[in-house]
Amino acid sequence: MEKIARRKREHLAHRREILQAAERVFAAKGFFYTTMNEIAQVAEFGTGTLYNFFKSKEDLYFTLIDEKTDEINRLVKAELSQKTSAIERIKKILVLQLEFIERNRDFFRIYTSEGSRFEWAIKDDCGKKIHDKMVDYIQLLAKTFEQGMKEGELKRMNPLDLAHAFEGIVHSFIFEWLISPESYSLISKADTILGIFLKGTEKEERRK
Repeated sequence: MEKIARRKREHLAHRREILQAAERVFAAKGFFYTTMNEIAQVAEFGTGTLYNFFKSKEDLYFTLIDEKTDEINRLVKAELSQKTSAIERIKKILVLQLEFIERNRDFFRIYTSEGSRFEWAIKDDCGKKIHDKMVDYIQLLAKTFEQGMKEGELKRMNPLDLAHAFEGIVHSFIFEWLISPESYSLISKADTILGIFLKGTEKEERRK
């Protein structure tokens, strides 16, 4: 049993090392100019070893996206369990998201620049899995907005529409930050984003 447990730990450690190496190479060269051989060299494994963990370069790339989606969803779910006002939770979720993007800037810069070329992949099992998790994230936001309406903090509107609108505003700021030649903190835009959003959703009496 101990030998099996050790093998499993080694397997997980090697998988993590491959993913970390892949992220560095993808960030430096982009998906389409990266080869499995280059990832293997950075990870210090044989190329054949990579195929024992991932069936293709696409599988490896989408695994990275999948795990990052899981990470942000875990952070958001943990925040939503807090007993604070809906607006406080919305602000914290926003900051968590911006911090997450800042920590993974190089990776998301590649995803932003090449993401449209992956549209074909959303139809396969891996792409659908990631898409479903993104939908779950939107649903979490929608529930928060709905609670804000029940508590009298937000206007009565379609909560799902609000979730999509909120993410649309956030993504526009993220996109601008990712492609900007200037260096500035994405998190510094949190108050601006929240202000723009709340101006159209916060109940009038709360603004007085």
